[in-house]
Amino acid sequence: MNARLIKLWNDLQGSYYFIPGLMAIGAILLAVLTSAIDKNIDITLAEKLGWFYSNKADGARAILTTIASSMMTVAAVTFSITMVAVTSAAGQYGPRLIGNFMRDRANQITLGTFTSTFVYCLLILRIARTGDTGSGENTIAEFVPNVSLLVAMALTLFSVGVMIFFIHHIPETLNVGNITGQVGRKLRKDLTNMFPDDMGDGEDPEDVIDTSIYSHKNAVKIQADFEGYIQAADETTIIEWARDNDAVIKLQYRPGDFTVIGDVLLHVWSQNGSEITLSDDDIKVLRVAYAVGEERTAHQNALFLADELVEILARALSPGINDPFTAINCINWYQSAINTMMRGKPPSPFRKDAEGVLRVIVWPVTFERLVSVICDQSRPYISTDRNASIKMLVILTELAANAHNMEHRKILISQLNKLKRATDDNITSTQARDDLHLRFEQSIRMINDKDFYNKILASSGWGGGRS
Repeated sequence: MNARLIKLWNDLQGSYYFIPGLMAIGAILLAVLTSAIDKNIDITLAEKLGWFYSNKADGARAILTTIASSMMTVAAVTFSITMVAVTSAAGQYGPRLIGNFMRDRANQITLGTFTSTFVYCLLILRIARTGDTGSGENTIAEFVPNVSLLVAMALTLFSVGVMIFFIHHIPETLNVGNITGQVGRKLRKDLTNMFPDDMGDGEDPEDVIDTSIYSHKNAVKIQADFEGYIQAADETTIIEWARDNDAVIKLQYRPGDFTVIGDVLLHVWSQNGSEITLSDDDIKVLRVAYAVGEERTAHQNALFLADELVEILARALSPGINDPFTAINCINWYQSAINTMMRGKPPSPFRKDAEGVLRVIVWPVTFERLVSVICDQSRPYISTDRNASIKMLVILTELAANAHNMEHRKILISQLNKLKRATDDNITSTQARDDLHLRFEQSIRMINDKDFYNKILASSGWGGGRS
């Protein structure tokens, strides 16, 4: 799919008008269907509706008017509550989380339910006629849309249920545990399919491809004619173009990066590393493979989600809030993300087409980079709080002790040492520093001695208690 179509689709998913708009169109089609049924139904059959049957148009119009007016009132109140919730979350947890609330399907469907019920009742109200009292050729007969009225009442009952659900749902969306859980699960999911793992067929990490023939001196440099945050890259277009033109492309910018006019987006070579001639159409095709916006998004950018967790943690440990337990909740999801990356297959920078020919070179997010984003950005805040420091020490110890890759273990031990130095500088309590020193020493021994690790892990005192 074209990158700009991907961006459009992501924007639609994060809007409050797309799903309500589709539901309103559905209400129009439903009104056409039920009114057609009413016009062709036998009056005796309509009378079998019993309690739902209305023999006077005035009564039907009164019911439809009441439903329509109440639906718009409820929709306005619902929208106001939603905006208050979004504003509150943005102020407390960070403005980058607004997109999470905008993409909340429950809020979108709630607004769509009320507006579509209003549209349906308004259209049915148009065909409910009271008729003329006289007689003659031009006399308008009374028309009572009983089936449509029955559907309107069913929609109303459904709307009441949706309203009750919405009142329950809004406090849940503001629960910090749910917010961090949503971001953490999305981060874990994205890391398992991290860009550019799905771009072509990956190379075995043990194999090494000689890229020295692809010198930047021989490359055709495709520069950006736009500026902003890259929100999506159309990997299919890039791979197909490189295959059709027997070329190799190196991506300099990835989703999440900010680019200005003139930045080199791509380096392009022929397959043998020599210069290649590109037409204006070729350059246009490759530029269109990028979609740009005014803000970073989570699409194809797992580090954005990691930054969101860091932002929640930083705000939680700020002097004005001072909520270490929210920070600990974020640290738990740090562990989930790092563990996912640690157990996954390292993505290769070399991407091949279906025939096994190298087509794209792109440096993916590495384990070291992810750990740096999470730990280095969080450390200035974590190191000021004893409880958060202990929790961070616990997850780094457990991750390092279970790491099968020695490079991963070295990176995690390095982060432990950095945390130790930071707590020495920032924690003023001598007792807290001494306690942390003992725990750091214990952690290093646990990492190096599996039996000691299992013994301490099984004890109730590890990390201040397993609960």
